[in-house]
Amino acid sequence: MAPRNSRTAHPAVSQQIEQMLRARSIEFDFEPNVQISEIRDAEGNQVRLTEHRAPKDQITRYAVAMKHGAQFPAIVLNDRLERIDGNTRLEARIRNGDTTIPAYICHGLTPLEARSLSVELNQSNGLAMTEQEIRRFVDGAVLEGQHADIRSLSRMTGVSDTKIARWIAETQFKARAGREGIEDRHVNVLPPSTRAALHAARLATVFRAITQLAAEARIPAAEAKKVVAKANAAPSESEALTIVAAERDARLEEIRAVGSGFSPRNNRRSQGSAQHIGGLVRFEVDDLLDVAPEKQFETYQRMKLLRDRLNDVVRRAEEEWNLTPPSDETEGRFSDQSD
Repeated sequence: MAPRNSRTAHPAVSQQIEQMLRARSIEFDFEPNVQISEIRDAEGNQVRLTEHRAPKDQITRYAVAMKHGAQFPAIVLNDRLERIDGNTRLEARIRNGDTTIPAYICHGLTPLEARSLSVELNQSNGLAMTEQEIRRFVDGAVLEGQHADIRSLSRMTGVSDTKIARWIAETQFKARAGREGIEDRHVNVLPPSTRAALHAARLATVFRAITQLAAEARIPAAEAKKVVAKANAAPSESEALTIVAAERDARLEEIRAVGSGFSPRNNRRSQGSAQHIGGLVRFEVDDLLDVAPEKQFETYQRMKLLRDRLNDVVRRAEEEWNLTPPSDETEGRFSDQSD
């Protein structure tokens, strides 16, 4: 969109800024003499933290350079003359006693569009934004219900698309946990990467169950991701919850350790098979035979395959494992679970 009042000969005109505005289909005017007294500093249009805007030492350098004839690009404002970009340039002009400043006036911007433009302008021309500031921008957009284009955000901010995707998933997880009534004590103990992994759970019931389990057992992100994937692949909600319940059974020692104030031991070896076996022993014979007619043949083939594999597993376990009988206490606990 071409500017209506552009003065291409003016030294404050910036082809880079104009290209950026056109790429976003933003209508704008170039005004060489905006009255500084009319410019407003309104919250919601910029992402940079207030304490990081216009550092004093940089204002001094800009002011001195301006006095010696240095030319700087025009600042950027919305059509209410609220700041979007150019805090240091503006403050330097004020320090020098100037009453006007060249500016691009952008029309019809929403606060989110203004913040997005502010990020890109700062990353391209000014002092690069901190990761905290960029994260606040991404979080704010997600909480407003925006659907992020991760590649565009990565290009605009310089943050990897993997990290931005993780930020988005974590923010969505926290919002979802709030809606689902999950207690803060369960949310707060989870590291960001685990929160991001848990957000992938499709069903609300599974999301609640697996989040509570991850918090109580301190499940690492990589392992939480595997459990979520298995639950998502389950053909029904009940079977998905069975997978989570089996995982809880397999992690009882870890849950008890955490509950007693200790870190869980790293005993994750073979937990995948323990999880599936734990799920199977929850079913009675009649439960396993309760299969829709159209799926009976397929299920029968799978059961035969499982039977053959279990026969091999039992044979090798008899040869390779230490099968010393468990104590009475342990044996009783297993009997209670399998009855």
